[in-house]
Amino acid sequence: MERTTPRSVNLRSGVKVYDNDWYIRHGMEPDQLADMLASWNVSYVIAQSRYLPMQDSAVPSRVTRADLARYATLDDVAVRKALAERGIGYFSCLNICFDPDYIAAHPEQLPIDQFGKIEEKQDWYIGVPPDREANLAHKIDLLEKGVAALTPDVVHLGFIRWPGLWEAWLPGDRRADKPEYCYAPQTLDRFAKAYGLTLDASDPVAAAATIARSYRDEWTAHKCATTVGAIRQIRQAVTAVKGDVEISINTLPFFADDFDHCVTEVFGQDVRALAEVVDIFEVMAYHQIMGREPEWPANVATDIRARSGAKAICTVQARALYLEGMHAGRGRNPVIDGQEFTRMLDAVEKSPVEGLCVFTLNDLIEMRGTSDGSAILDRLSRFRR
Repeated sequence: MERTTPRSVNLRSGVKVYDNDWYIRHGMEPDQLADMLASWNVSYVIAQSRYLPMQDSAVPSRVTRADLARYATLDDVAVRKALAERGIGYFSCLNICFDPDYIAAHPEQLPIDQFGKIEEKQDWYIGVPPDREANLAHKIDLLEKGVAALTPDVVHLGFIRWPGLWEAWLPGDRRADKPEYCYAPQTLDRFAKAYGLTLDASDPVAAAATIARSYRDEWTAHKCATTVGAIRQIRQAVTAVKGDVEISINTLPFFADDFDHCVTEVFGQDVRALAEVVDIFEVMAYHQIMGREPEWPANVATDIRARSGAKAICTVQARALYLEGMHAGRGRNPVIDGQEFTRMLDAVEKSPVEGLCVFTLNDLIEMRGTSDGSAILDRLSRFRR
């Protein structure tokens, strides 16, 4: 059964605002930002805020000490108001199962993989499983305050899944070489209790082997149900603050059978089940990161829309990423030019997905005045117009 998105939110064309550079580095004010976005055909934003701040990921989001004075003058309520006056919808974003500061203070909540290894930071990433109730309570508290202050159209949940750096799963990789979380005692105990099983929670390797051999379907169902349950708790909390607020989530860009069903079995995202608690699936279809062709974003977002029966928006890159450090030498294209961006948008435009989202705002700002930037912004401004 398909849900209906409120008429106030036009999902045609969005952008992710995952840092404060527009305000701090580029010196814009809320009205200037809103006017610029409107001129680019942007109909909604997915935004971090002072109420719901982001830590660094692939995007540097933290505010440096040198920028604190300017940052202290940022009024997110004024930003929200300026956007609303121009008919631009507002998604308040908070990362749920990614929080390096939180996990540094609570290392006992780190996950364990099938090899018995406690998770360590990979590049910028370190994840928290969605069954960690203390983390979930912390995030709900932030969201309740943020929703009360910002009255968003939509609450966007980032990293709402089981841990793993999915961006490193490239064509030709083997799932068997990747970590699957979480075989920590607290998760194993919950699983065993839910299914009436006897497992040795003190031995993650033995427990993982037993589960793989005898309880794989139950384990997958448990992981997926846990993700749904976490979102349900969040949904109940934020709708108690603003009754008509909707929920969108970061959605992994995998077809159901990619890497032997990794999206459900490893990451615990079953879009059919998630459609009970999610209104909009934001598909992170980063084709250059994933080593795919420009038409792939439209294809994978269309598939997720069909499988879920819910609304879907297709997020595409404006700039090439994951080219250095642990990601170097993996065959990713070093640049996304105007022609390639146009191919992506042409495919999304013809697809049945509800809309487009660009990752990220700062990339668009910084490419203004360049030949490729002009082509990219021109194509964005004409999307479904």
